[in-house]
Amino acid sequence: MELTFPFSPKDEALQQPDQEIERKENAQISDISLSGLSLGDFSLPSRSSYGTRGRPIVLRTNYLKMTTKPGAELYRYNVEIQPAIKNPSGGPNRRKIRRLIELLIASNDQLRNVATDYGKFIITATKLPLTNNTISLTQKFYEVEDSGPGPKSTAYKVKITADGRLEIQQLLNYLDGAAGSGGMTLEDKGKFLQALNIITTRTANENPHIYGGGNRNKFYTYPMDLDRPGASFKLGGGLVALKGFYTSVRTSTGRILVNINVANAAFYPAINLLGLMRLHTPDMANDGRSGLEGFISKLKVSHTYIKENGKNIKRVKTVQGFSRGPNPKYKHDFPLRGNARNILFECTELQATGKISVEKFFAQKWNVRLARPEEPCINLGSRETPVFVPPELLTVEPGQQFGKKLDEGQTRSMINFAVRRPHANARRIIEQGAPMMGLSPTNQNLVNFGVKVFPQMITVRGRILPTPSILYKQANRSKDLTPNFGAWNLAEHMFSVGGHLQDWTFLKFIDNAIGPREIEGFRSMLSQCGMKCNAPTPPSGVTAALNRGRGFEEHNDQIIEKNIRTAAEKKLKFLLVILPSKDAFIYSRVKFWAEVHYGIQTVCSVDMSFAEKGKDYAANVAHKVNLKLGGVNQMLPSDKLVNVLKDGKTMLVGMDVTHPSPGSLEDSPSIAGIVASSDGRYGHWPASMRAQESRKEMIDKLDEMFGERLDFWRSRNQNALPTRIVIYRDGISEGQYHTLLVDELPQIREACMKRYPGGRGPKISLIVCGKRHHTRFYPTSNPDRSGNPPNGTVVDRGITMEKGWDFYLQAHSAIQGTARPTHYVVLLEENGLRADDLEALTHNLCYLYGRATKAVSLCPPAYYADLLCERGRMYLYREFNARDNQTQTTEPKFDWNRAPWLRDVHKNVENTMFYI
Repeated sequence: MELTFPFSPKDEALQQPDQEIERKENAQISDISLSGLSLGDFSLPSRSSYGTRGRPIVLRTNYLKMTTKPGAELYRYNVEIQPAIKNPSGGPNRRKIRRLIELLIASNDQLRNVATDYGKFIITATKLPLTNNTISLTQKFYEVEDSGPGPKSTAYKVKITADGRLEIQQLLNYLDGAAGSGGMTLEDKGKFLQALNIITTRTANENPHIYGGGNRNKFYTYPMDLDRPGASFKLGGGLVALKGFYTSVRTSTGRILVNINVANAAFYPAINLLGLMRLHTPDMANDGRSGLEGFISKLKVSHTYIKENGKNIKRVKTVQGFSRGPNPKYKHDFPLRGNARNILFECTELQATGKISVEKFFAQKWNVRLARPEEPCINLGSRETPVFVPPELLTVEPGQQFGKKLDEGQTRSMINFAVRRPHANARRIIEQGAPMMGLSPTNQNLVNFGVKVFPQMITVRGRILPTPSILYKQANRSKDLTPNFGAWNLAEHMFSVGGHLQDWTFLKFIDNAIGPREIEGFRSMLSQCGMKCNAPTPPSGVTAALNRGRGFEEHNDQIIEKNIRTAAEKKLKFLLVILPSKDAFIYSRVKFWAEVHYGIQTVCSVDMSFAEKGKDYAANVAHKVNLKLGGVNQMLPSDKLVNVLKDGKTMLVGMDVTHPSPGSLEDSPSIAGIVASSDGRYGHWPASMRAQESRKEMIDKLDEMFGERLDFWRSRNQNALPTRIVIYRDGISEGQYHTLLVDELPQIREACMKRYPGGRGPKISLIVCGKRHHTRFYPTSNPDRSGNPPNGTVVDRGITMEKGWDFYLQAHSAIQGTARPTHYVVLLEENGLRADDLEALTHNLCYLYGRATKAVSLCPPAYYADLLCERGRMYLYREFNARDNQTQTTEPKFDWNRAPWLRDVHKNVENTMFYI
């Protein structure tokens, strides 16, 4: 077993958490006149207390201290470019805008010491010489490879307008809670943070060997020698994985901090384009066009076959795709996916009459003899005016991040590449990340703005919360079970409430997958877990063969639909489906037909017998089966329930929205989902779900869905409604807090007002859960088996919000890599919860995730809501993965009138945990 040890920087003694910061934190708690963070019309609730329960622990965290020069001021300017620089799709051409601003700065002495986001803003430490707060400059555009502007270079008007002065002391006063902060709002604070972020990333942005990868706070070094050991990691399919770093300026009580973390991303290798195409699709001759054209579309490539004054000149162009066949609109008659021999065009310069092939053109015009003229040519022009170039003459430009969805194999490879022990990640952050980003007190790019960053991780105080016992049954009696390292074994214990499996059978999409021994073993495991299980009908299950490989999707879909329809006609309520492989399409169609159309519960397993996978796997299946049948797998003993849960009158709710992924049809919907507990056992979580406007983060029709959950609670609780509601909302960023309070909260209250007599609704607590952050903790002593802090670690001071109420909780034990805590932010609190109450509630709930015998990293209400939304994506699998098989001849859009699914499921399964 690999030894684990805490991260300890070289020649650096352990510094205890800053006592002055702790004094300021305590002072803000005691001063009730200090309000929470202002969101304009609303303020977040202020922190009523800091937590005290649990065993104290000192942690390093990936935050660096930033200091500013007394009296430091920053000046903010807006940048406007005319004419607007756009892509063919109409959006801003960020690469070209960046290049223009680089040229503008280089050619104007008054801009030499500015920091910029290379888009909309410029930050300076001294005022620019403006007339009427504005200056207009003219800049001709030319590329890096050009020696200067040419006669046809476009001249752009760049207007720079003053947008205010930022006094850093005002921000510091606000963080201290002192007078003079001027009632700062979230928007005000955002301007300071934006300016400081632009300054801290200046060094990386000005380094030509560091690439932003399309993200303004993530930076990667792109090695030219990709085959050197350790330089990159091959993901397969023509992609490589690179390591980089993320930075973001954050604030906390009494100080400004820089959050820095490792980052990993997939990139295109800077190799010959034809070679890249072969890596992605080895058999291009039989590929058709599926996948490959989309893979290389919009890539920046260069060529050097053009000569000027006897020298080869480098030109950078954008890949538009292959030839698309005859197009009367543009009077084109090029063949579909044509090559250098069969693409013909008129060229009077070389041939007075008739047409010339691409192959002959390059031979005569540029004296280039093609080695592979039979390979498909690349269009570097436009649809209207194509310019075809053989891919063997093109080279992929370095630093281009792959922005589409990785396949399953690439995803596994990326995880293997990214996973590193905590001490290894921490060391890399300090020894490589901070120097690469220029986070040093001597970096003049920072000092010139009155800023210094110290490349040592700060320390914070944490606490290890007590592990709750878990309630199961043993010999028909309740039995407490004590987890160890956040996990436990179900052996000799039974579910708290066992379900009854009846009217069911096996549906096998592969021969000989399940026999009598496996059937009896499955039934035996359900029985051992405390469930009742009738014999399947028919006893040997049902077998239906599916075809393997691409091109059989429609055929397989018909077979799946037919067999599930037959099961429904036979009044079956449950199917254990044996799949031939991990095929997302097949899985999605099973779930679609079973849950949406025919109202049958299903659990899917890949083609391996239960005997081969063992009892642990069968027990895992049993967990899912019991939940789908309405059972309760585990509970918390009454003494582990915080006061707000003890009387069984609190409804817990999880809410989430998931969005279309790369490769989806244009305008594909987002999926909104809500789950809610149905009684005081907190083990059964039925759900409501809707498709809604694409990429809308707030939940539409929340009043309807919330009302459905209240109605179901009432049906299970003697016609009584909950007196308290605690909501865990997943997937909301800090900039959306205000929108949530003015959009979603009124819908929740409206649903309550319609159902509660006299308009006296429940008291509501609303907590946002965040996993997409970059905060990490590193133990200074006694790490767990993976080198992380022990499970149950909570941090609510040192790096938390200076106004408002938040905490970080690592409830789980990470199996591998560096544990990521969940960030919880309180947006509304009406139930009288204090810090210890809410932290204990959230931590203990993490032991009630019904699919696992371990604590999970995300509080189960939010976790279940996330699973629910993913199930909605499965129902629209074709729409969410349409461009995997689309060409660029059309730009298909999601059709709401013909959508196969838009809301909820069949009435037979609608108030169950079908989504597990």
